[in-house]
Amino acid sequence: METRERKKALRREMRAKLAGHDPEAARAAARAVSERVLALPEVATSRRLLACLSFGAELDTWGLVARLQADERDVYVPRAAAGDPHLHVHRYPCALETLPFGLRQPRRGTPELAPEEIDETLDVALVAGLAFDRRGYRLGHGAGYFDRFLAGRAFPKVGLAYELQIVDALPVEEHDVRMDVVVTEVSTLRAAR
Repeated sequence: METRERKKALRREMRAKLAGHDPEAARAAARAVSERVLALPEVATSRRLLACLSFGAELDTWGLVARLQADERDVYVPRAAAGDPHLHVHRYPCALETLPFGLRQPRRGTPELAPEEIDETLDVALVAGLAFDRRGYRLGHGAGYFDRFLAGRAFPKVGLAYELQIVDALPVEEHDVRMDVVVTEVSTLRAAR
């Protein structure tokens, strides 16, 4: 089976796993991930963070975003648009819209960082996904927005996941970007370089 087909199959498998995750256990895990993330050296010293806004059965990041804001940190959130290969970065809170599949993201036209401001503004990126492997690779939803956005960025990339989303090795393509750290409710995996 070729890499893209293996990724598609893994996406189906992970979506089913996430859909079957006990809601109470998921809430407890999300709180534990938040605590572990806030204790990371990369995050503890960061003042300006990009954070995914979770949707569906993904690990809930809304509580983490609220904690970062309560700590008076600057939080930025991503926006993707069909037909546009680039991820846009908006200061949060901002006006949000809900896409047909449930993702809430900044409305088009909301003030955003210019592409040349991203590297000098962000200290770290907190990224959700469908699966992560022990090498730091991430399996997203398949549109490639985060891989394009994160490629070549100097700031640390932190993956956020439930332990059930960790696999030994994901199928990888040349454009896939590794996380520096992947945090679950029970483990912190640092990618070997």
